[in-house]
Formats: sequence, C-alpha cells, structure tokens
Amino acid sequence: MKTMNNDRPNSSKNSGRNNLTALPQTSAFSDFGFRRFAAECSQKLAELKDRVAADLANQFGTLNARLVRQVVNEADSLAATTPFPSLFLPVLAEEKVRAASRWAARQQSIHEQTLMLAA
Repeated sequence: MKTMNNDRPNSSKNSGRNNLTALPQTSAFSDFGFRRFAAECSQKLAELKDRVAADLANQFGTLNARLVRQVVNEADSLAATTPFPSLFLPVLAEEKVRAASRWAARQQSIHEQTLMLAA
C-alpha cells in the first residue's frame, strides 16, 4: 500500500502547488500592556480620567469622591492593558463604579441591620 505524505510543504509534489503566503504575525493581548505614551497622549489620557471621575462622582453622588477616584484609577490600570486604553476607560470605570455603589449599598444595609439588632 502506497501512502502520500501531504504534511510536508517542501515535498516535490507540493512545491509547485503551494502558493499560499504567510500571514503577518498578530500581536498577542499581552503585547499591548503598559506602553509608554508621548507626553501629549499621556496628558490627554489623564484629562479623560479626570473627566470620567468627575462625571461618575456626580452620577453616583452617594459614593465618596475619593472612592470613585480610586475605582477610576483601577479601571485605568485595567484599560492600560488593552490596545485602546482611552476607548475602554470610560466603560470600565462606569462598570467598576456601579459595582462599588452596589457594595456600598450592601455595606449600609448591613450597618443598619446591625444597629437595629443592637437597639
């Protein structure tokens, strides 16, 4: 029984028919993390972060502004690992502030229940 070996790209049978070109290598997700930006880009990103923090502090007025700023900083760190940090920052920050708001509401509920039990 005769077998054909089609796995070898350099075999004499495939050399004339192999017209495929190699695709360019794409960057992995981790290749985008923590890039250094030009001073102007860093300044614009810092301004965006300040605007997002101010908007979210106004929107979630029950949260401490310092907590909102901390959460936005965490979102900024996460966004920095993506190829487009300025695109992802507002959404990630809002998601994290919503989670912090739920956490704060839960903590307040626990505190109130504790006070009622103590009375």
